[in-house]
Amino acid sequence: MPWILRFAIGSLFVFVIGAVMIGWACMSTGWETLSRFAVGCVTAGAGLIGTALLAMLSAVIYQGWRRFSLALMTASVLLFLALLIFAKFA
Repeated sequence: MPWILRFAIGSLFVFVIGAVMIGWACMSTGWETLSRFAVGCVTAGAGLIGTALLAMLSAVIYQGWRRFSLALMTASVLLFLALLIFAKFA
């Protein structure tokens, strides 16, 4: 497995950590919620952008891993949409 793809999977885990922080902020109350939500948004956004860029770069450079790279990018975008739906209804 190429190193770029490994970094993309690591960025997906960063996105998941940010999503958990946003979910935690949506379930709690008080002023600390705003800071947790903001940090979660920044973390999830950085993870999503990192995953998408690294997966696209991997798909362009490594032809054999193209399908996996695009599936990883699709999964990260779908998780982000699910996170937006969760945050809207929470």
